[in-house]
Amino acid sequence: MIGITLDGRYRLEELIGTGGMANVYKAYDSATGQTVAVKVLKEEHRNDAEFVRRFAREAQAVLTLSHPNIVESYDVGNDADTGAPYIVLEYVEGGTLKDLIKEKGALSPKMAVNIASQVLDALQYAHGCGIIHRDVKPQNVMITLKGKAKLADFGIARDAEATTRTFAGTNVIGSVHYISPEQARGDAVSARSDIYSCSIMLYEMLTGQVPFAGDNSVAIALKHLQEEIVPPIEVNPRIPRALSDVVVKGAAKDASLRYAQAEDMRRDLLRALREPHGKFARLDKPEKEQQKRPNSLGIGTIALAVVVLLGLFGAVFLITQTMRGQNRDTASEFIVPTLTGKTLEDARELADLRGFQVSVDNYVLSTEYPAGQIVSQTPDRGAVGKEGDTIRVVVSSGSGVAVMPNLVGKTLQEAMLLLAEYDLQLGETQYAVSDFPEGQIIRQEPEPGTAIEEDDRVNIWVSGTANSNIAVPTFVDLTTEQAILTARESGFERVWVRFITPEEGAHEEIVQRQAPPASFSASKTTLVELWINRTYLGDYSADIAINLDIAQADQPVVVTALLDSGVEVVLYENTLGVGNQQPVSFTGYLREAGERTCIVYVGGQEVRRITAAFTVR
Repeated sequence: MIGITLDGRYRLEELIGTGGMANVYKAYDSATGQTVAVKVLKEEHRNDAEFVRRFAREAQAVLTLSHPNIVESYDVGNDADTGAPYIVLEYVEGGTLKDLIKEKGALSPKMAVNIASQVLDALQYAHGCGIIHRDVKPQNVMITLKGKAKLADFGIARDAEATTRTFAGTNVIGSVHYISPEQARGDAVSARSDIYSCSIMLYEMLTGQVPFAGDNSVAIALKHLQEEIVPPIEVNPRIPRALSDVVVKGAAKDASLRYAQAEDMRRDLLRALREPHGKFARLDKPEKEQQKRPNSLGIGTIALAVVVLLGLFGAVFLITQTMRGQNRDTASEFIVPTLTGKTLEDARELADLRGFQVSVDNYVLSTEYPAGQIVSQTPDRGAVGKEGDTIRVVVSSGSGVAVMPNLVGKTLQEAMLLLAEYDLQLGETQYAVSDFPEGQIIRQEPEPGTAIEEDDRVNIWVSGTANSNIAVPTFVDLTTEQAILTARESGFERVWVRFITPEEGAHEEIVQRQAPPASFSASKTTLVELWINRTYLGDYSADIAINLDIAQADQPVVVTALLDSGVEVVLYENTLGVGNQQPVSFTGYLREAGERTCIVYVGGQEVRRITAAFTVR
C-alpha cells in the first residue's frame, strides 16, 4: 500500500511495523504537514467480522485515551477506495523497549524503574478510563529519542466491565511470554492482569531474559499457570532485594496477591530505589494457595494440561528407560559437583548436567567472592546424591565496600539522601562559621573517596552557628496532625510529607520515618521530611505533565502539592539523567479538591511552579 493516499489525506510512505492484525506505515498528513503513523487492517482480515470488530474496538479505545505515556491518536477512518479501516497515530521517533533490551541486555535498576513507572502511569490512566490493555509487552512500549516511554497497541484492549472470555488452548489473548495466568485460562481480565504483564516486562528489563521459556506457546502458557517465577535477584544479584520483591509481588499467580492498582506498584518501585533493603513488598502467600489453584482452572485448560503432560511423561519415560537399561527400581546416583566459586548461572548449568537442581538459600556479604558467585553449598562437593536432588547454595552479594561520596557543598537534605542511598549513618554534627552559605556542609569524615562499609558513621561540619538552630523533635509514632503541628510549633518553616503503604498490621496515619533524625540541631529553614502510613490517597486526582532541562547526571526530581497549611505533599519523585526537555508525567492524588500550586524541584532546588486542578475521577 506504499504510495497510496488514504481518503485523500494520509500518504503512506514506508512500512515501519507489522503484526498479526495490521500493518503500520509512516505517512504524511497533507492537512497538517506532519509525519504520522497509520495503522491499517490487513487485507486478508477485512472480510473477517472478528478482526474488523477488534480493530474498531482499538479505534474506539485509543480515541478515548489522552496521556503523555500513551501513543497519541489523531483520527480513524475507512478508506473509500480500498475499503481499508485505519487509525492515525502519533509518529514516535525511536525504537521499542524490546529493541533496547536486545541492545543493552539487562538495564540498570534506575532505568528499568523509570521506564516501568511511566508504563504504570499510562496503565493507571487507562484503567481509570475503564480500559484494560491485555497485551503489555516490550514490543508495545515505544522509547523516544529522549528516553520517554509510550504505551502503544490497544488492539485487544477491552472495557474493564467486559466479560468475554477466550478458550486458553485455542486462541490465547495476549503475548504468551507476558500473559497473565487468568488470560491463559480464558478467565475474565482486570487491571491486575496488566500489572502481571508489566511485572514480567520489568523482570526482562532487570535480567535481560523472560522468566518462562519453552518450545511452544502452550508450554510457556502452562508455566505461567503452574510455576512461580525465579526471583530476579537470583538471576541478577545486583538488583536491590526490595526491587526484586516488587516484581515477585506484581507477578503473583493469585491475582488477589498482586498490586490492586498500577499506581500502587509504581509507588513501591520508587520506594525500592530509596530503600533497597526494605521488606515492604515481601509477598506472604496463603498456605492453601496450592490447593486452591487447580479449582480455578477451566475444564478446557485442565484437559489441555493433561494431554501435554501425558505426552511429556511418555517422552521422559522412554528416554529414561533407554538411558537406565530398563532399571525401574532405583534412581541414578551422581557425585555432587563443586559449585562454590562459580556464578549462579554456571552453577545451575553444571548442576543440571549432573542431574541436580539448585536452590538459593541466602545472599551474604563476602570479601572473598565477588557478587553473584557461590559462597557455600549443601551438600558439599564429592557427596553422593540421586538424580533430581537439590543443592542449596549461599550466594555472594558483594563485599559491601563502597566509596564515600562527596558531601561538601551539599545541604543537609541532600546529604541525608546520599547517606541513605549508601546505607550510612549520620554521626556527629558540628557547626562552624565559614564562607559557605548557611546550612551547607563544609567538611566531612571520612573524606570523599574513602572506602566505606554499610552502617559506617559519617561526621559532618555545617556552615552556621548551633545557637540559632532548633533541636529536631521526635516525629515517629505521632499521627499526621500531631507531627505537622509539632513541626510548626518547633519553628520549622518547610515540611514535606510522603505517604507510604503501611506494613501489615501497622496503623494508618502514623509517622514511620523522619529526616533529619530526632535531636539533630537544624536551622528553621531546614526541610523536615515525614514518611506517613496511608493506604487510601484520596478521591481527587490531577494529570500532570512537564518537560525539564537536566544539566547534571542523576538529578533527583521531586514534584509536590502545596496545601493550605503550608505543608507540601510529595506527588512524584524520580532520578533523571542529563538532557533537555525531558518529559515527566504522572497522576497525583489528594484528599482535597480544587486548584493546587505544584512545586517542581531538581537536585533539591525549586525550578518551577505550576497550577493543577484536582478533581473527582
